[in-house]
Amino acid sequence: MTDVEAAPIPTARTNRAQRAVMEANGTKDLSPKALAVLATVPEWWARRASAVRLRAASALRLDEAVAQSGFDQSLLIGIAPREDLVDASPEALANAYVTALDSSVRTADGRHYTPPALATALYDQAVTTLGETPAGLVWDPASGAGMLLLPALRGWLTAQADRSPAEVLREVTSAIGGRDLDAAAVWLGNAILAAELLPTWAQITAARRSILPALIGVGDGLTPPPRPVQVCILNPPYGRVRLTDEDRKRWSHVLYGHANRYGLFMAAAAECLAPGGVMSALVPAGWLGGSYFQRLRAYLSTTAPLTHLTYVTDRTGVFSTGVLQETVLATFQHNSVKNEATCERLTVNGSITRESVGKGRLPDQGDGPWLLPRDPKDHSLIKAAQTMSHRLADYHWTVSTGPLVWNRHKDQLSSKPKATSIKIVWAGDLDGGELHQDPNRDDLRYVALRPKDEAVLVLDRPAVLVQRTTAPEQPRRLLAAALDQEALGRWGGRVVVENHVNVLTASQDDSPLTPALLTALLDSEAVDRLYRCLTGSVAVSAYELSALPLPSTAVLQEWSALSPEDLQAAIEGVYGQSS
Repeated sequence: MTDVEAAPIPTARTNRAQRAVMEANGTKDLSPKALAVLATVPEWWARRASAVRLRAASALRLDEAVAQSGFDQSLLIGIAPREDLVDASPEALANAYVTALDSSVRTADGRHYTPPALATALYDQAVTTLGETPAGLVWDPASGAGMLLLPALRGWLTAQADRSPAEVLREVTSAIGGRDLDAAAVWLGNAILAAELLPTWAQITAARRSILPALIGVGDGLTPPPRPVQVCILNPPYGRVRLTDEDRKRWSHVLYGHANRYGLFMAAAAECLAPGGVMSALVPAGWLGGSYFQRLRAYLSTTAPLTHLTYVTDRTGVFSTGVLQETVLATFQHNSVKNEATCERLTVNGSITRESVGKGRLPDQGDGPWLLPRDPKDHSLIKAAQTMSHRLADYHWTVSTGPLVWNRHKDQLSSKPKATSIKIVWAGDLDGGELHQDPNRDDLRYVALRPKDEAVLVLDRPAVLVQRTTAPEQPRRLLAAALDQEALGRWGGRVVVENHVNVLTASQDDSPLTPALLTALLDSEAVDRLYRCLTGSVAVSAYELSALPLPSTAVLQEWSALSPEDLQAAIEGVYGQSS
């Protein structure tokens, strides 16, 4: 793996799923700072060409040396270039462009950028799964300034060392390609990728020298590439997107509820693979377990099964644009017959460190959450969980979201009770795993009920409460507290639960999974770790709670007579975590 600097330079990922967001010429979002970076590119190119002893004016002028791709260069007239970038590396130049864009543009369009170390790791993972150096097309459907294509292009050029320069340049468009909606990024990317071809181009006499090809085109990356792809490598845009009725119908086989840009790009990439082809994607980990991705998981399971999953363990200092989600390098192979995936952890700290986590078994029914190890110690936990066929629904438990959305009831909230008021349970009241009255919420502790609120808002029976949102750095993902009959009485016999809390209730009073047992399970280290293996999201969802593997009725009956200390030990033992 290639070493990188302690503070990796991020690179551009600028495509998006919404067609109408950017103007046709790709210039709508360009800030003055971004234009200054782009104004530097012609001089940057001239210095690169001079470095390989090209002297002809047509070679030193970017607009005459490289096929143009739709960017209106007249926008750069009168813009002062950045002198600090004229000798920059390709990675630094691309980074300067994307960080010069307004942050509001990056946020609105789901743009996130790939550090060079992760770009190399992503391509290496694809080649490892393929089992050979790619001979067909390597494609990036959300190419931005082409940084994910750089490792592939450099590798391909090395493999062509014995061929004539003319042959290499004729065939490069069959080997490397990409697409993006940002015409400015595409123009920059074509200059950067063409600069890698300069040593080869310089070997051809001026009279026989043809213009260098544009390897990236302006267009929608969700549309098919020009030919089937052997390796599709991508860090697609992230974030929810509102689709037209036509697009929702087009992607209905991978959509369940909200559409996320990166899920659409993963599905499109799988569709474009040649037989045996590989897709390698840097994406948030949420698709591994989230409800909205269940159809995408099912589609990938049958079309291009997962072969390699690498968790990026620490995002601090890795993504300059502040990626908060847990991210993974996920590699898939078209028509693979494997039923397990290689799992690893990756750390970027000056250089890349990979640690093997072992093999993870893929589920027979691919639409459910994928239970995969994140730590070598998870194997015994997962092995035990895979023998458990019971879920919450089997014990008559349901999970719902607390119904109070506070800002819809602002005029009903108060610090003191009124005639029709009852107490609110806030997510902060569950901190530490015990139900308590957080003083930070006492200014909005009561809600005065209106007649129509009674049936919708009020909880008047025992429940188990679980926080819905957690921070990435929290040591525990599950923070649960029992609202048993005694606790309910202390809170006035009735409460209203706000919507950052999951409410778990049993429809039958005689369920063997009592509120006390369920709370103990959720409080255990084993089940908290198991939940982390089911999901890559910091949100604790009803869908994933409902998917947690649970012990049999006989085991629960044995546990009912145990002390709290003995119960915790018994839970750890049943989940394969005995010391």
